[in-house]
Amino acid sequence: MKTNTTKISKVSVGLAVIAMLMIGGCAQDPPKYQNLFMGYIEDTEVNVTTRIPGKITEIYVHEGQYVKADQKVAQLDNKEMLDNLSAMKAELSNIARNRKRLENLYAVGAVPQQKLDEIETAYEVVKDKMAALQSNINDMTITSPIAGKINVRVLEPGQMMAPGMPVVVETDTSISWARFSIPESYINQIQLGKVLTLTTGISGVSFRAEVIQILPMADFATKVPTNLQDERDVRAFSVKMKILNNKDQIKPGIYVYLKLANPSARVALRGGSHETN
Repeated sequence: MKTNTTKISKVSVGLAVIAMLMIGGCAQDPPKYQNLFMGYIEDTEVNVTTRIPGKITEIYVHEGQYVKADQKVAQLDNKEMLDNLSAMKAELSNIARNRKRLENLYAVGAVPQQKLDEIETAYEVVKDKMAALQSNINDMTITSPIAGKINVRVLEPGQMMAPGMPVVVETDTSISWARFSIPESYINQIQLGKVLTLTTGISGVSFRAEVIQILPMADFATKVPTNLQDERDVRAFSVKMKILNNKDQIKPGIYVYLKLANPSARVALRGGSHETN
């Protein structure tokens, strides 16, 4: 019995020593990264609209289609305006003929200056009305203000479009951003112009991103989920980063992740490199 007890005691002591060594090793060599911050991808969305109300007769684009700047998107019913423009052109042509006749009569003293001034005024009034009407007609052909991708067709042919109401919603694909909320204890690791690596939940997809904006709004930040470690939130800064590569992999709204060094780990590593990516 004594021999068995001695063996068990030796095994217990050995396991305890191994456990202490493992704990000691972890304490001496903490992981460089402890905090993973979650952000999201966003693009600029543009409501494609017009200031002129009317009935939609045609929509030339579909959802998911890429369009160029100034490409036709939709057409409003402009038949009545075109008829009015045609009538104004005929009126202006008639005034022009009468003005020419009066100019000839004025040259030989047959009519006073007042008559010439009156017809000149009438000519300019009709000309200005035509220019305004032509501007409205142009606005009834709705074009894309940017090069981008059609996200949503809000309206369909046959529906009425009110001023300012979008017919489609378009995404500017020329530039994308990632937004993060970074706690104040980590913000010294973020500098304007710094390029960082962002990971995603998509296998093999990551992005290089340049810090282009740090909003000094710490005093007004609300407590929102910013940390995947489930630690207590602190005041945070809004950080905006421009995506530099893999733009064909970008989907607005997807989550991206940024690793930053634990502040205590950075103090311990002060003698070495502080670059996080």
